[in-house]
Amino acid sequence: MLRIIITATVFTTLFSLLSACTMQVYKLNVQQGNIVTQEMLDKLKPGMNKNQVAYIMGNPVLKDTFSERHWDYVYRTERQEDNVKQYHVRVFFDQAARYSHFDGEVPASSKPELPGKKDKPVKAFEKS
Repeated sequence: MLRIIITATVFTTLFSLLSACTMQVYKLNVQQGNIVTQEMLDKLKPGMNKNQVAYIMGNPVLKDTFSERHWDYVYRTERQEDNVKQYHVRVFFDQAARYSHFDGEVPASSKPELPGKKDKPVKAFEKS
């Protein structure tokens, strides 16, 4: 009986080591926040109330609890640890809670970035 348990343990260990040698890790594109396009910003007109702005832009990721004078729309995409892009648009309101202007940068394209042909899975580790 002990011999069967030892044989099963050795077989399981060898199988897991062999399968780990061929394991590959693929990193997905991670996108977070609000995608803001130039078309959305073009629809904003001074004097719009907050409901109208939210209808066009969506609800913001960040609302400052201490100041109701601006909303922050943040969009972040990352492909790898060193390839991070972040965009930030701040929409401003006047004292009457009406839209006045915006400030910030938008992505060139509203489509999510897809992996290119040169992107390949990264091997977790190689064992000789």
